[in-house]
Amino acid sequence: MQRRIIDLSYPLAPSTPPFPGDSPVAVQIQTSIPAGIPPGTPGYMNTSALRTSLHTGTHMDAFFHFYHGRSTIDQIPLQQCLGPALLLDLSKRRASEVIAEEDLAPHRQAIHRTPKVILNTGWSQNWGNSLYFTEYPALTANAARFLVNCGIELVGVDTPSVDYAPNDAHFILLGNEVLIVENLTNLDQIGQSLFDFAALPLKITGRDGSPVRAIAIAGET
Repeated sequence: MQRRIIDLSYPLAPSTPPFPGDSPVAVQIQTSIPAGIPPGTPGYMNTSALRTSLHTGTHMDAFFHFYHGRSTIDQIPLQQCLGPALLLDLSKRRASEVIAEEDLAPHRQAIHRTPKVILNTGWSQNWGNSLYFTEYPALTANAARFLVNCGIELVGVDTPSVDYAPNDAHFILLGNEVLIVENLTNLDQIGQSLFDFAALPLKITGRDGSPVRAIAIAGET
């Protein structure tokens, strides 16, 4: 069976909206090849520097993000970052509507069988709008505990965060060594409930998160 690769990541560019309070993305051109120089001319190259919050765009939260002394992003077991995943359709969520335990409970057996769960709320359609960061659907504490009790190791969302302050879901998930991937997109293109997921973080020493290139590998629809 032919396989499709679906890019679940947002571009990382100066136009990428940061989480409110975070610094915007800055890309500094350090050297560039002048116009008119023939391709491959020795001594000329394009080089750049990047400055960004580790939680801008599509990114992964390490356990250290909310717990001092827990694993930092360079210490995350890579096997937790890729493998079979379950896509749950929660796309009927309205603005500011919570994702509660009862929304997840009908999928209990499927979640138990699959260690990674991706929640498609449809919120990515609001990317670039001001309400994207202020009215997104979020997990309740009980929903986060339900996922932990089902034995998951990673949860991904198409929202800027799994919760709002005081961040109960973050504390529950990260405290039980469940990785969090936020700001996913294109989830509606996967087209099947079971697929292979991958989101590999940069090996940033001793820190709390990383941008990722998240992808889905799925069969032909």
